Amino acid sequence: MALSAPRTQTIGKTAETRRRRAPRDLPRFLLLCLLAVIFLAPMYWMIATSFKMETDVISTPTQWFPVRPTLENYQEVLTSPDGNILRWMWNSFFVATVFTLLHVALCALTAYPLARMRFPGRDTLFWIILGSMMIPWVVTLIPTYLMMLRFDWIDSFNALIWPGLAGAFGVFLLRQFFISLPKELEEAARLDGANSLQVLWHIILPLSIPALVTLGIFAFMGSWNNFIWPLYVVTDIDKLTLPVGVTTFSQRYVTEYGKLMAATAIASVPVLIAYLFAQRYLISGLATTGMKE
Repeated sequence: MALSAPRTQTIGKTAETRRRRAPRDLPRFLLLCLLAVIFLAPMYWMIATSFKMETDVISTPTQWFPVRPTLENYQEVLTSPDGNILRWMWNSFFVATVFTLLHVALCALTAYPLARMRFPGRDTLFWIILGSMMIPWVVTLIPTYLMMLRFDWIDSFNALIWPGLAGAFGVFLLRQFFISLPKELEEAARLDGANSLQVLWHIILPLSIPALVTLGIFAFMGSWNNFIWPLYVVTDIDKLTLPVGVTTFSQRYVTEYGKLMAATAIASVPVLIAYLFAQRYLISGLATTGMKE
């Protein structure tokens, strides 16, 4: 069946527009390819090294591809008598999950009144919270450690979860998203007799899933990759988190790079899986945060 004239003209204009855009899009495409190579190169080197024998890792000239690929590094990491990497992975997963849930809940409860309620000192309180982001975390390291000693939380998961729950960035992110939501929905709920917590639970939070998932991903990745703080407060080998446990494969005089890269690759899998599943919400949350209605 022949195409009508208007439709034929539309298709022709679309094809012509694409041809005009092609020369302008080529430099952008090449730049994105270059950036992709730069960001993926360390990950490739990690994976390639994890499949090399130790002699091949330190050989000269450098081997860019595993000449004699082997799974020996992964087998030794998973069965090493010096540490249980599966136990460390569970510790990290438990701590990161509990931390993420509590962090998102606390930030939502803090951001809601700052975004949707009017009370004296609201803006001042918000700027004080934002100002706390300018304080380097290392300044609070020793006071927080002394607090953990007082609470007798050293060598416990409490020391890994509770100190960092109050996050200014999370409050800022959710507040900006809450502001962009239509006020009519909240007003309608209040006319039906809903209180503030009911409005938050039934109206605000269901509409804020992209922002909540975005904050949750940031919180999970931050807790999962946290290294300095667990290094100070956890000494029991059975309670180590994965980033700290991985360092046991790097000793004082000898570093087994194959095992270290294999352990690092295993540690990267949960975060990559979490990001892939939440990618759609992450992009949506970052794209819409701060937009006015």
